Formats: sequence, structure tokens, C-alpha cells
Amino acid sequence: MAFENKKLDSKNLDNISITAFRILSILNILLKEPLSEDDINQKIQENIEGARNLSNDTICIYINTLRSIGCEISRPSKNTDYKYILKSHPFKLNLSNDEINTIIEIRKYISTLGNWKLAVEIDDLFNQILNLINPESKKIFLSAKKSTLCRETNIENILPELNLIEKYCNQNKDIMLIYNSPNSGEKEIWIKAEKLTLENGSFYLWGYNEELNETLYLRLDRIKSIKTVNIVEKNKINKTFEVKYRLTGDSAFSFVPSESEKILEKNDTNLIVQAKINNKFNFIQNTLAYGPDCIIISPENIREEIILKLKMMAEIHKDISTT
Repeated sequence: MAFENKKLDSKNLDNISITAFRILSILNILLKEPLSEDDINQKIQENIEGARNLSNDTICIYINTLRSIGCEISRPSKNTDYKYILKSHPFKLNLSNDEINTIIEIRKYISTLGNWKLAVEIDDLFNQILNLINPESKKIFLSAKKSTLCRETNIENILPELNLIEKYCNQNKDIMLIYNSPNSGEKEIWIKAEKLTLENGSFYLWGYNEELNETLYLRLDRIKSIKTVNIVEKNKINKTFEVKYRLTGDSAFSFVPSESEKILEKNDTNLIVQAKINNKFNFIQNTLAYGPDCIIISPENIREEIILKLKMMAEIHKDISTT
């Protein structure tokens, strides 16, 4: 909702225009942060060339003008550090179904880039949009998010760990961690840290494990502790798999190949992709996310594993009745 202000020369404006611009400037800044009367004067002078200091009474009039059009602004008090706080406003966005679906598709695409910081910024933008759209658009927006399995991301409590782990990945550090596996419980795992990704609301740490001779894909919230260690490295030959799959529908239309993927065939309705993967579990998870738009061509063992997983999922849901 916040808009950019270019510094304005007040000589080019009449009194009514200057007043309107001051009020809009105050609203714009209140959308970003609480303001004291001194803050308001400082920001106004930054935005308007040659602006004079406003009296407290004038500021109060401007704030009351914003209240009169539906803004809820708290009064300065000791509890608020004597700052005005914008609690709500009547300005709402009205988004069409196509516009909402486009935003969701952008979010899905960004989640494939492996850039967790950008993904978090986009999730923050989603929350801002959610606060600005009208109730009907909000209902459609939340339904679209749910249907594409988009989960909320909250990094407030783990940001220090994220920055430290990203540093380990950038330096390709050898680390030992205690991992709470859903299948085998807590265990020690030794890896050479490679990258940090964000997928479907969860963070994953990737790293090469010499004992298994493959790249592991570990959910960050299952890591109980982590420390750097020294590992005498042997000849590293990381196991990779070559897969081929067909994409159709919207997934084919919006597909952008990564460095490890190559489009072999393409027509108006579908495309065939060849990819080199170093983590089978991650590949299967991503494949299932495509839904009916994706068919595995080869290898047969991965194709059969996906079929088995789908049968197990169908069996689990078979006896659940919907109301």
C-alpha cells in the first residue's frame, strides 16, 4: 500500500495541494511505522522542498482528517512512546481470479529457484496483500493457496540459525548434526554443507554424506544441534540419477528448466524433460506436487516407487468420509 514520494518543491503547489500532500505523506509513513510529532515534521521536510515545521495542532488536524475517512489511528501516549499508530484503514484491493492465480503462480515459480531469502520476501508480500484485499478476494486467495499446498513461512525464531547455516554452506563446511528422523529417531549425521532451500514452507539443508556417497536432504526443524567438524575427505563421487518425465497443462506452460534440467521435446500441449538428480526423495516430492500434470518416463524403479506412494496415499484416504 505504501507509495514512493519524490521530493516536491512547494513553490509549485497551492495551499490546498500542499495540505493534501502533507496528509498523504503522513498516511504513507504511518503505513510503514508509528510516528511521533517530531518524526512527522522530519519526514514532511524530507518529502517537500522548503516545508516549514508543523505545529502540534496542525498535525492533530491532519491526523483527524485521516480518521474522518476511516483510518483508525491511536493517540500518542507513554505506552506507545508518544507515537501515532495506524491500526487499520479502509483502503482495500479488489483482485480478479486471474490476478490471484497469477500471483500464486509467481510464488510457485520462485519456490523452485532455491533462493530462500527471496521466497521469504514473497511470503511477506503475500501477507501484506492479504491485509489489503477485500473479504471476497481474500476468500479466493486463501483457497488458491491451499489448493497449491502453499504453506506460511515464519523465520523470526530461526533467522540466526539460518544465517549461520548459510555461512556453512557458502564455505562448504564439514558439519555434524543430531537429526530427528521420522523413521529412525535421533541420530548423528555427518555432511559437507552445500545449500539451504525453502520448499512448501519448510527449510531444507542439503549436504554430501561420504558414508552413503550421496547428497542428503534434511528438514531444518528436525535438526536438534549442529557443529562444524574436520572430516578427512576421500575421493568424492556423488551419486546422481538421470530421469525423464513429461509435463502437461499449466505445469508445462510455466516450466522453467534449472541448471540440472534440459527440455528434450516440446509442443503446444506438453514437453519432455531430462534431469540429473542427486536426491531421489526430493525429486519424488517435487514430482507429486505437479499432480496429474507429470508422468515419469524413466527410470522404471523411480516410476514404480511413485506409483506405490500414490497407492499408499489413496489407501490412507479411502476410508475417510467427507462431510
